[in-house]
Amino acid sequence: MRYKRDFRDKGLSKFGDSLVNFVFSLALSEYLGRPTGERVPNASLSTALELSGLKHVVPPRTDKHGRGDIAEAIFAYAWLEGVVSIEEAVEILKKNFMEDVTHFSRRKEAIGKAFAEVFKVIRERLEL
Repeated sequence: MRYKRDFRDKGLSKFGDSLVNFVFSLALSEYLGRPTGERVPNASLSTALELSGLKHVVPPRTDKHGRGDIAEAIFAYAWLEGVVSIEEAVEILKKNFMEDVTHFSRRKEAIGKAFAEVFKVIRERLEL
């Protein structure tokens, strides 16, 4: 099935929110060696878009929440189109996690850097 490539679509963003948080929780659980359920902050997703070279898909003057929504929609679209799998995204995150991913004040940036690597793969495969 082909999906509309509209990264401002709220339905795609909501679905992406669930996927992004699931992938992150699974990767973090494997990284820590124990189950955990975590949410990915919008600030981290905003950082990921910037570091991955996807800032150009974000409309000007979009706030952090809006950038997070767009990142979630991009991830959902990529997964729905078969461009990236859950397993692959988890592996990329785990490879790019550093100790700061659990640090209180440095975790947002560490999560953003790890997700940037996932979004680089998506950018390349979707030719964004």
